[in-house]
Amino acid sequence: MPLLPIKLPPGFFRNATQYQAKNRWFDGNLVRFSEGRLRPIGGWQRLADSPQIVKKGAVREVTITTAGAGYTAGNLTATGGGGSGFAGTFTVNGSGAVATLTITNYGSGYTSVPTINLSTTNGGGDADAVLTATIHSGVDPIRGLHSWRLSTGARYLAVGTVQSLRLWDGSQSAGTNAPIYDITPATVPTGNIKFTDQDDFLIPGLGYGALEYGGNGSTAGGDTYGTPRFPAVDPSVTDPDAFRDNFASVWSMDNFGDDLIACHSGEGTIWYWDISGVSFNNGNQTATAVVPLKDINGNDGNCPVNNVGVLVTPERHIMVLGAGGQQRKIAWGSAESLTTFGPTLTNTAGDIELSTKGRIVGGFKTRYGVLIFTTSDVWKTNYLGPPYVYGIERLTEGGGPVGMKCIAGSADFVAWMSRGRFWSFTGGYIKELSCDVADFVFSDINLDVEGLICAGHNPEFGEITWFYPKEGDSVCTRYVTYSYREQHWVTGELERTALESSDALGYPVWAGADGYLYRHEMDPDTTSTPIPRDVTVTAPTTNSELSGVTNRVVAKGVNLTKHPNVASEAHLCYAESGAIEIGTGDNLYSVKQIISDSDAGANGLRLKVTVADTPDDSNPLVKGPYTLEADGYTDTRFIGRQALLRVESPFDQEWRFGELRFDATAAGKR
Repeated sequence: MPLLPIKLPPGFFRNATQYQAKNRWFDGNLVRFSEGRLRPIGGWQRLADSPQIVKKGAVREVTITTAGAGYTAGNLTATGGGGSGFAGTFTVNGSGAVATLTITNYGSGYTSVPTINLSTTNGGGDADAVLTATIHSGVDPIRGLHSWRLSTGARYLAVGTVQSLRLWDGSQSAGTNAPIYDITPATVPTGNIKFTDQDDFLIPGLGYGALEYGGNGSTAGGDTYGTPRFPAVDPSVTDPDAFRDNFASVWSMDNFGDDLIACHSGEGTIWYWDISGVSFNNGNQTATAVVPLKDINGNDGNCPVNNVGVLVTPERHIMVLGAGGQQRKIAWGSAESLTTFGPTLTNTAGDIELSTKGRIVGGFKTRYGVLIFTTSDVWKTNYLGPPYVYGIERLTEGGGPVGMKCIAGSADFVAWMSRGRFWSFTGGYIKELSCDVADFVFSDINLDVEGLICAGHNPEFGEITWFYPKEGDSVCTRYVTYSYREQHWVTGELERTALESSDALGYPVWAGADGYLYRHEMDPDTTSTPIPRDVTVTAPTTNSELSGVTNRVVAKGVNLTKHPNVASEAHLCYAESGAIEIGTGDNLYSVKQIISDSDAGANGLRLKVTVADTPDDSNPLVKGPYTLEADGYTDTRFIGRQALLRVESPFDQEWRFGELRFDATAAGKR
């Protein structure tokens, strides 16, 4: 029998069982298809000497564990824990038991839980009150990245987290190995939540409204203005969370020339960072902080507050989304102005309220206009010039994104994720993307919290990648990638929380769930003498461990002298096929040799074959792993009606994999 070619088209097919994905690739991790060949994604390393970004250690809340008796109202203080600044007051009831607590300053810098003290005592004894505190600790999730170049050519990367705004000096003009500088403001406008008090997940809205302040879902809200609002528990509601609009706060950022404009969706102020007056302090890793745009000199007093997001239009208007707390409103300042937001006959400022059932989630700039996304539809601005300046048109009803950061693309192609679908815009209209992995993605995804899912554009390979949390996860642990250049999809596992393309920096930067920044798509080792994996490198055993690898150098081959156990280490980079059959699958076939088309280093790529007689075979035969030989001939012996192929490599290998051919003969029907 002649050689049997195994031609699998690029991309994964996961909308069915593995048998139904016949003669297709079905599953994989850390791989892509480029020019028709299977290969690993590029390497990565932590960006410069970027420190881990952690929370600032403010007291999160104080609860009354034991109310005590015999107290008089007074002040609250904190001792221990390594921080400072905490302050508050308490009231008592008729018996002198502690009744209410009011925190006036949550402090910062606490590395362990402090002891909360009352300024008055009852003389000791069993009636002493006990107050229990919790603090904001651990990784400060990165929820936004923006890179840009100055007119001088210098590069900057703004890093927005739940509790801070930071800046990386990409040109190292502030010093060699300059750190990531903290430019977070110490205070916020009255009524807004301070950055040190921000939680990972919030309920929309501050100020007056239907929800009560300070509740937690099990107790009614309190009366502290400016704290997150929660509904009081209704005894007839068995699942209060089902009626909430939970979201993860994110940053929207843009540059107005050389200067930075930013908005934190959980705080709402438009912040401004003027490069001309900046100073850097390498010692304490701080730089001149951002200031409210509404407070800069010459402002006309009309700059919106309590906003959802901000961007700078191609016509140089600062456009504010969800302006002034009005969730359907967009507003823009006068062209070329940082200070003029009040419309007059002599400027181009203005605003529009969308006629939508939803609320604004975010915006994205294209060469066709600014796309405005709401929870229920998508709109596009049209620049008209004075006196109207901008018009607005609805592009589609339905298809709203699942968060501001799940939108990515270029000026010509934009894609986003909605509930159960993927969508794209290429200038004329919006269309649903046909997705070969939708069933896999949306059958196990956490969509309970808006804003967690993040997307990024990789122009080098023509890809859009979404990172998302699977059901039960609170950070993004999986990804799905669409190649708009070659029209196929892949999936995998990696922990990243924000993505910035290579436009300004020259390389993509992705934020890890561990609080570090990573430079991605590092070029493979292409020296004439390949650099093998160093003896000090320990291979990760899980995708979670792999996500935090400091320096994933992708090279060809693993030296067995330095790493004798490479065959038994976890091969986390792989692709697995659906069922491979001969004809209609009636006959068994016997394979005695596999002829491969691959390019890999020693011990850098291997093949497993799982052989079965039926899709539900409870005792399939696993053959291999076979090391793919340099001459292309790999001897094997197996008989079956169908085979599943698995190509796999260690976590740090560079390789290419094309087509296979089986030296096979028919072996009957049973």
